[in-house]
Parts: sequence; C-alpha cells; structure tokens
Amino acid sequence: MDFVNLKYAAKEITMPEEMKRRIAYNCKKQIMSTMEEHTMNHRKNNSFFRKPAAVFAVLAVCLSLSVTALAATGVLQGFFRDITNHSGAIVGTSYEQTTDEIAVDVTVNGNELTVLTTFVNPDKLPYREAELLGIADYQIVDAEGKVVQEGNTDKSTPVANGQVPIIIELHDLKAGAYKLIVNSFVSEKKADQPLNISGTWECEFTK
Repeated sequence: MDFVNLKYAAKEITMPEEMKRRIAYNCKKQIMSTMEEHTMNHRKNNSFFRKPAAVFAVLAVCLSLSVTALAATGVLQGFFRDITNHSGAIVGTSYEQTTDEIAVDVTVNGNELTVLTTFVNPDKLPYREAELLGIADYQIVDAEGKVVQEGNTDKSTPVANGQVPIIIELHDLKAGAYKLIVNSFVSEKKADQPLNISGTWECEFTK
C-alpha cells in the first residue's frame, strides 16, 4: 500500500476520540524516536536518505494498530476515560462506546415502560462489578421525531445474572408510536463512585 492509499484508508477508520488521541500520541513518539535514530545514523554513515521510508514504516504500524483495535471483535470496544475538572484534576471515570456491549428491549405496561437491559458479556469489567443500574440520560420521541419526555430514572435497580429491568414512568403520553433513545446508563457498587456507561440505544414501542 502506498502513502496516498494509506492516508485515505486511515480516513475511513472510525473510533472514539480518546482512542485516536492515544494512538496519535504513541505514533508521534515512535516517529520522533525513529527520526532521531536515523539522524544519528546519517552522521555516522551518511545514510539519511532512508529516513522517509522508516517514517512510512512507522505510519504503517500506527495504522495497523488502529485497524487491530477495531478488528479484534469486528466492533468498537468500550473504553474507560478519565473525567477531569477545569484545572485538569481527575475527578472520576466514565466507560464509553458501549452500544454493542449492552442489549436493550422494551415492553409497555399501562403507564410504565420496562427497559430490559442485558449485559452481553456480564463477566467483563465494568459489568461484573455492577450491583445496581439506572438510566442516566434518555429521550422519548414521537413519530415526528419530537421529544415528548426526557430525563433519567430516579433510582437504580438491582442487577441479577447480567440483566436488569428498569422502569420508566410514562407521563401523559397519548396513544401512538414512540421511540426510546438511551444515551447513558449509570452503574453503582457499594463504596464506589457511580460509573456512567455511555452509548446509543434505540427501541420503538407503541402505547
């Protein structure tokens, strides 16, 4: 693969910004190290003309790392990210890009929407540590895409065998077709800080 094709292939890769930042940082370190090494070689044996090829090799390795991160399971994997305040101090942790790690289904019972949440890999962190789970951010939209209800669940529900039925009270919703959009869950464990688990989950339902 030549450099032009490599560049366009890289543009097609989609991944979380945090993953991009880490890969770019590691690539920068590796490229600078390679350039310094070849500068020293040039001073010794005047072989500096090999530097572009070496840098290209490093770029190819970086691209390979990016593709490997995506191809390990065929989907993007969730990852932990530090939450910082205005001064840069770490004040918490979130778990992001988890759409493919949680399955969501809904059923309507009168004025209640039961959101059955299932961890795809319940033995994987952070799911195996989850004792309680709630919805941190959701919207309900009507057939025209208008938001008719939004918010979070007031309390979390115990997790059992990697599943938890979370109840959302439906406030003054008329009969019709709707869609639930969940943007994040919140996981709780005794003596630990709550952990936001973000992604995008959508389920259609009729009231």
